[in-house]
Amino acid sequence: MTRASRAGAETRDRDGRGGVGTVALAAGLLAVGTCWLGWPGVALGLVALVVGFVGARRAFHDPQRNGAAALGGFVLGLVGLIVGAWLVVPGLLGIGTFGEGLTLDECMAQAQGQQEERMCASQHLGEYRARYGDPGGSGG
Repeated sequence: MTRASRAGAETRDRDGRGGVGTVALAAGLLAVGTCWLGWPGVALGLVALVVGFVGARRAFHDPQRNGAAALGGFVLGLVGLIVGAWLVVPGLLGIGTFGEGLTLDECMAQAQGQQEERMCASQHLGEYRARYGDPGGSGG
């Protein structure tokens, strides 16, 4: 990079055009717009958080910069990250709503593994105990 292009980039960044605040705001808007999809909201939210934090720190240390776009991107990224994680984390931990609203027989028929069968048993505990005995094995 030559001195002239470096000076032009610094001037453009100080004027508020082409700075990291714009990138943070764009990533934050995309994070909020895609947060209902799960992973895209989480990924874009993380990008907006990091870039927004960097832009806000730069604006804090340089009074000639305006950090409004960076701060807006940070906040929108945080919202996208939280909503996306709220949708993704139950699936990762296996604590979703599998079998919700089904009978024990329907739930067990749809279960595709031992963990899902345990979820069915815990959701329909009374019916499960009546048929198969105490799953805790108290043996009493």
